[in-house]
Amino acid sequence: MSGFHLSALMLSTGDQSFWSELWTAIEDRYFSVNVGNYQNIDINRNSFLSLQIIVLGIFLGIIISTVFVVYDKRKLGGFVRQVISEGCLSPEKAKTLDELGYLKDPAVRGNLKRGGVLSRAVKCVERDKFLEDVEFMRQKYIEQNGNDKGFCEPEFRIDLENAHFYIPDEEHYRAELRFDQKGTGWRSVLLVILISVIGAIMVCFLLPEMLQLVDNMIGIFNGQNNGIVT
Repeated sequence: MSGFHLSALMLSTGDQSFWSELWTAIEDRYFSVNVGNYQNIDINRNSFLSLQIIVLGIFLGIIISTVFVVYDKRKLGGFVRQVISEGCLSPEKAKTLDELGYLKDPAVRGNLKRGGVLSRAVKCVERDKFLEDVEFMRQKYIEQNGNDKGFCEPEFRIDLENAHFYIPDEEHYRAELRFDQKGTGWRSVLLVILISVIGAIMVCFLLPEMLQLVDNMIGIFNGQNNGIVT
């Protein structure tokens, strides 16, 4: 083996050893599990790690839900606000996605096609008519058979290019509140992420002390009960 290859191999081995020792030091300093000596609760290393994972999962869930809320209120809420601002508050005044300026918007199109959150706020004229026809067919079926058992309800397939959308006048205030954009900027998301990360770190570091407090309270409660029994 040439001197160059031998030197490279030794350097590579040395680098691996350095990074391995560095990670071990970081893990011991910041990620080591310090399980206390609890008298009244059964906590071992594995269950302690599970508690930490649960805590991290809760804070991660808060972050993810915040992102979805902001997405709904800003992206999808823009469509709701546009429908209201265009005065589409009845079937007669309904407009198409093209007329509303959202024909090429993949988020709005996908949500409407899947029957997502927008479908609970925004009505479709064609779907309303379809449901009326289905109900008429159901009543005819009941007249002929005595009940609707066996009636197969057809599935509505929305034509996004030609469908007309509106929000009933009596429901548009609730839709405005549901998709209110106030306080849903990305700065708010970053703030929630920052607070969640700090909170998760603090809870994980304070978890032994919190468990010790619970252990002490259980011990006091058991002592009181024993005193009553005796």
